[in-house]
Amino acid sequence: MTSPEAHVTLSGRYELTAPIGRGGMGEVWSAYDKRLDRAVAVKLLRPQALPETGDRPALVKRFLRESRLTARVEHPGVPAVFDAGSDQDRLYLVMQLVPGIDLADYLVERAPVSIGSAVAVAAQVTSVLAAAHDMSLVHRDLKPRNVMIRPDGTVVVLDFGVAALLDADITRLTTTGEMVGSPAYMSPEQVVGGKASTRSDLYSLGCILHELLAGVRPFTAEGSFAAMRQHVDEPPPPLRSQRADAPEELEALVLDLLAKEPADRPADAAEVYARLRPFLPVRGDTDEPAAPGSAPDPTRPYRQPYAPAPRRRSDPSPAPIPAGDVGQMRDEAADLAEAGRFTQAAEVLTGILVRADLELPQPQSRGVRLQLANTLLLGGDYARALPQYERLIDDVAPERGPEDPDVLAWQVQAAICRDALGQSQEALAQLNPVLDIQWRRLGQVAPEVVELRRHTALLRVSSGQTRKALADLRELMGDLGPGHPETAEVAEIIHRLGG
Repeated sequence: MTSPEAHVTLSGRYELTAPIGRGGMGEVWSAYDKRLDRAVAVKLLRPQALPETGDRPALVKRFLRESRLTARVEHPGVPAVFDAGSDQDRLYLVMQLVPGIDLADYLVERAPVSIGSAVAVAAQVTSVLAAAHDMSLVHRDLKPRNVMIRPDGTVVVLDFGVAALLDADITRLTTTGEMVGSPAYMSPEQVVGGKASTRSDLYSLGCILHELLAGVRPFTAEGSFAAMRQHVDEPPPPLRSQRADAPEELEALVLDLLAKEPADRPADAAEVYARLRPFLPVRGDTDEPAAPGSAPDPTRPYRQPYAPAPRRRSDPSPAPIPAGDVGQMRDEAADLAEAGRFTQAAEVLTGILVRADLELPQPQSRGVRLQLANTLLLGGDYARALPQYERLIDDVAPERGPEDPDVLAWQVQAAICRDALGQSQEALAQLNPVLDIQWRRLGQVAPEVVELRRHTALLRVSSGQTRKALADLRELMGDLGPGHPETAEVAEIIHRLGG
């Protein structure tokens, strides 16, 4: 029976042909690109799965931003993003059509899998995460349904950026009663409302690797709420209690990935890959030919090692720009950023800075640097924005003092970058002095202070200091009083933390 959506054409270009899969946030369709005469995949987001907001243009703009971030990840394990847009009340993402089997179905057919196959899948996912995290992109909803194994054994990770539309609140229900997000693979900090970070993705990877090896998920309670509480409250079962032939070092890695506190997990995806590497197939290994119709073999790519790309270094300095009107070029960069073309805007501003170090007066150079930092932040490139804010702080704080309003604002922006990069403890250390200063200057319930108090409390959650976070939030709620418009939101956070 043909779906009612079949043959619907989005934006006059993409004709939906057949459903491929569906979840809490939307559906994936095979589709036909009439303009370029090719088959594509279309992720069609359900209106009822999106945040309830009357600001539809802002939501569309945010969706396009997340799509651009995904498109910037250059890795064979991330499907190419061709287009993104909206048609009536539907948001859609057009991607490369990936053949193969998703990991959930692969597990149904083969779990528990061989140690070599399990490690090969995990290592390929780790390679993808390394590339994405290097671009300041956190998946937020890594699960077997979002992992595809191609016929040649290579692994592709789907749905980067989609969960970000939900403002990290992936535990909420849609109007259809479906859970948005995946309780079986959700990190403890996401369950209690903390910010998802790169280490949240590593926790989800730990759940997947445990399931590959043991044949069952680490937490198996029935019902979404019970499963989520297990992630927060119960230790994971040791892998070797469910699979005796698993190496001790592999069991230790899985337990480290499933640590309750983000700081206790591996530092990054590259560390995880290094710990998986001893268990990968050796280059040149040969196996018997695969039987016709057999499942893809994820160990095959490791006959040619498939490691993460080297850690990204600072971008090479562009050639100095020719003489011209710097103000006009800054306006051009602002227009590019306003249009969502953050990469091009940053290139223009970086070019100005090369010249600014030689010719422009210091105040103007700082203005360009601040514009560059803000552009990178808006574009989600936190790894490059952070050193720009740090440079401004280092240059200006000795002149004006640590309580200068600009310096305080840059400290907050730098902390936001650190938080997004998974450096919760460092972000908290950077934000606490700002809170102390603003509390003393503005009072305990000034809007800026209330926001800082809430932000630092959530950072404590992400850093594993949930008890202290609850105490801070209760104090904040008491200071606000029952009539304050922020009280209900603070009370909701306390409730989600179990307080």
